[in-house]
Amino acid sequence: MDIPADNPYFAYISEMRIAQASLGIAASDSKRVMVTRSLLDILDTLYENLFDSDSVIPDNLRKPLNHEQEVWLDLKEKMSQGDLRSANLLSAHAHMKLALRYLLMMRNDPLFKHKVSDYLINYLGKLSIMTYREAMGHVLL
Repeated sequence: MDIPADNPYFAYISEMRIAQASLGIAASDSKRVMVTRSLLDILDTLYENLFDSDSVIPDNLRKPLNHEQEVWLDLKEKMSQGDLRSANLLSAHAHMKLALRYLLMMRNDPLFKHKVSDYLINYLGKLSIMTYREAMGHVLL
């Protein structure tokens, strides 16, 4: 399949890779390593979902995502503390939001409209919120 170079698919892939890299850096911090690795595992599963619809988040990781809702917390306060893990989590969050935007654009493209599922859109949005909450230290479990 020939995909034009300006297709949002390539931007989506790039944003997802940057989000994965940011989560990987955040996981190298000694704080809440298992939680951060879980975020990375979920993101990896969602990345694969575009190519393989059978790639779904395990129930034990998916269930907490279902309770995520948008929340606004004081970013300036958090970043003034110089927390590298939080900064990387916030970077991952921002890149997930951009990836989500590109997914929505891809849904209007005949090449990808059958590949971009509601599942992928829904859970990438929820993962983005969960990552933001984790970065800000406001996690609902």
